[in-house]
Amino acid sequence: MNTENVRRLENLIRFGVISSVDHTKARCIVDFQGIISAPLPWLTLRAGTDTTWDSPSIGEQVLVLSPSGELCNGVVLFGMYSTAHPAPSNDPDLKIRKFSDDAHISYNTKTHHLEAILPDGATATINATGGTTWNGDITHNGNMQRNGSTSMTGNNTVGGSSLTLGSSHSQGMFTSDGDIKAGNISLSYHLTSGVQSGNGTSGVPIP
Repeated sequence: MNTENVRRLENLIRFGVISSVDHTKARCIVDFQGIISAPLPWLTLRAGTDTTWDSPSIGEQVLVLSPSGELCNGVVLFGMYSTAHPAPSNDPDLKIRKFSDDAHISYNTKTHHLEAILPDGATATINATGGTTWNGDITHNGNMQRNGSTSMTGNNTVGGSSLTLGSSHSQGMFTSDGDIKAGNISLSYHLTSGVQSGNGTSGVPIP
């Protein structure tokens, strides 16, 4: 076997690490222990009418497949654990996606628990102009601002105080275990002057 054929055979499959990434052109350069590749494309899940984007990171271990043994035609495959980037878990029931800012999304197939944790100050946005549906109980910790109307078919229990800045109307009976005030006038303790007997009307309330 001549030298050229040996070179091509060695270059068919090579392990290396990412040395630089061109995100604009979606190309990366791989270092094969001193042998530096040309800018190469990397394999992604989809690249048609449906597309995905998840670029490799510098120092990530990769495998390069080169048709005919020509590195300039190689395609980069990544997703192998290394000493620098070990597996984030050893639990076979966990499916995890961990990000460089310590955010992570995981699902446990044994406990059936989905968890998404973002770092402090992070935000999340869901745009669904057709609406969203939540089935099951919801626990919300923190403040909430809601823009728009609210329709409720069940009961509403408020453990703290309630402030209404606009008008309030009830089509059903309204009861209170405590006093009710309109301005400084107490419903339970206000007095009236000019009280009349029979079919007369009492006088004005006195605060």
